Amino acid sequence: MEPENNLFVVADGMGGHAGGETASRLTVETVVKSILTDKSTMLSAEPSDLVMGAIHRANTAVFSTAEKNKSLSGMGTTVVTMYLQQGKLYVGHVGDSRVYMAKKNQIWQLTKDHSLVNEKLKAGVITREQMKRDKSRNVITRSVGFESSVLVDIYQKEVGPGEIYLACSDGLSGMVEDDEMLAILNELAWGTDDLKPLVQTMIDRANKNGGDDNVTCVVARVDTN
Repeated sequence: MEPENNLFVVADGMGGHAGGETASRLTVETVVKSILTDKSTMLSAEPSDLVMGAIHRANTAVFSTAEKNKSLSGMGTTVVTMYLQQGKLYVGHVGDSRVYMAKKNQIWQLTKDHSLVNEKLKAGVITREQMKRDKSRNVITRSVGFESSVLVDIYQKEVGPGEIYLACSDGLSGMVEDDEMLAILNELAWGTDDLKPLVQTMIDRANKNGGDDNVTCVVARVDTN
């Protein structure tokens, strides 16, 4: 995280313990370094282009590392990058990690999962209720570093005072329903400057609900001043 630069990155690795850890670490490091470097050297660049370029560089870094070290072959990672600049949020997204937007009593999923179950849902093969039990629910259709190139989704929107943006791995979103997230947000997100209890409660709830995966959660709130 680079909160002082309004930059937040979540990556959830795959490909065994060593591979997943390497892929996610390389991705976070590359995305942060790329955006901050390009921001200072490419003054006229659009923030969306900085995010897009950073994720493509991360893809190259992960893929080339796996090519050089066969013990890491097949590794990859999801990524969501939140970059707030000049009153707008720019999101770069690959995989099934998510970004949510929340207001008091309201929550929306901004990103669309690159997953097999989501493809089945769009095709009308399964219902939303069946998604939760589908055997392929953990199969993603895009990842950073698994192939030499990757398709990156970019979202951008204007932000408003007091809005909260939450980025997380599927270790959270797969274990905590949207209405549960909203209840936790309503209890802990507003009326305080300390959001650490909110993040910890999200993680604790995922584990309580049977979490068997790593849980990553990052929260950013737009200044009300």
